[in-house]
Amino acid sequence: MDQALHNTVDQIGDDRRDTAVAVAQFLALAKAANVTFDLVDDRLTMRAVKPKWALWAPIRHCLDEIGIEAIEEHFRKTTPQERESLGEVA
Repeated sequence: MDQALHNTVDQIGDDRRDTAVAVAQFLALAKAANVTFDLVDDRLTMRAVKPKWALWAPIRHCLDEIGIEAIEEHFRKTTPQERESLGEVA
């Protein structure tokens, strides 16, 4: 396991670890589709620049599966750098 991921997931409980990995995979999928997510005014927002629409269905499925609230909470508890390092190894 990548050291950054290992250090990050060791600091959190099993449930949050599973959520962190799921969110990292979700963000990696979104990045591949040219879609970005961020918190704006404490709400999850999406921006797409020339999105790859073929990947929208899997992105939407992940949103439904993980839950917007869990993704927002993950964003609140992590820095952009932590999310980026998790996404690189997911």
